[in-house]
Amino acid sequence: MAEVSGNHGGDLRKALDLVEAAADCGADALKLQTYTPDTITVRGLDERFKIKSGLWKDRLLHDLYKDAMTPWEWHIEIAELAKKRGMVCFSSPFDETAVDFLEKSIQPELYKVASFEMNHYPMLERIGRTSKPVFASVGVSNHVEISKAIETLVAAGCPKVVLLHCVSEYPAKPEDFCLKFMPELGERHKVPFGLSDHSLGFLVAVAATALCARVIEKHFCLDREESTVDGAFSMLPHEFSEMAQAVRTTHRSISGNSLPGESSFFKRSILVSSSIAKGDLLTVSNLRIARPGDGLCPSMWKQVLGRVSKYDLPIGHPLSETDFF
Repeated sequence: MAEVSGNHGGDLRKALDLVEAAADCGADALKLQTYTPDTITVRGLDERFKIKSGLWKDRLLHDLYKDAMTPWEWHIEIAELAKKRGMVCFSSPFDETAVDFLEKSIQPELYKVASFEMNHYPMLERIGRTSKPVFASVGVSNHVEISKAIETLVAAGCPKVVLLHCVSEYPAKPEDFCLKFMPELGERHKVPFGLSDHSLGFLVAVAATALCARVIEKHFCLDREESTVDGAFSMLPHEFSEMAQAVRTTHRSISGNSLPGESSFFKRSILVSSSIAKGDLLTVSNLRIARPGDGLCPSMWKQVLGRVSKYDLPIGHPLSETDFF
């Protein structure tokens, strides 16, 4: 799924272009974020409200969220275009008023809970009351907190939770993901799992798919201009397209049955290599372990040698247990 975040730069036309590009690149779903600066933080001016490092170093939270928010009045037009292009459109709300708005405006099929919102229990309860499935990122939560969040959602009416493994750094380093623990996340909490990926490129997403992730979330952008707030760790259209193809190929490679195909016919078996008359002994001179594989299994080789043929057997005959005494 393609995460738009604030990569529209405050331009509705660019937001709609993002929708079109995401569909063209193979996204199954488009995700928005629904908040205002005042529903996600307060207008604090001291150092506690200033980002200390990374992509948005020295920015005040309120100012960053003001620049990055998706105006609520855009949601309907964006969602309608996404639906027209065959994508599911949903959002990460950041408080109860956002959930109420989403229910009245775009009626999403599901919700996403962002990593830093997993302890926002009043909002989790409100999401649960919609009786819709939830993707929930667990980047900054321990197992106790994850369990409590799931319990809160389910108790309120949520029918299904999918946990998304996540490293809440921007961009995230591949070596910090510890993907081998991702299946444990699903097993421990008895839910499906996926990946919310802030790393560069798509190798982490492909590795997660090989470990049976059910969903991949990636930030998506049209360019990396200054107004594209998440551009430094978002995928450009051609990159997203390559990822979608790689993920789907990986998924196909681990899906389906592992039963032998038709080519197993050409395994080895015990065949007649020289004409045998009724009453002849079966020996290394008239039998061979060869292709195709429709004769006795070569594991019977020693038991077969020295036995007496019941019939005349031509060259190439696939030996069976009914052919000898």
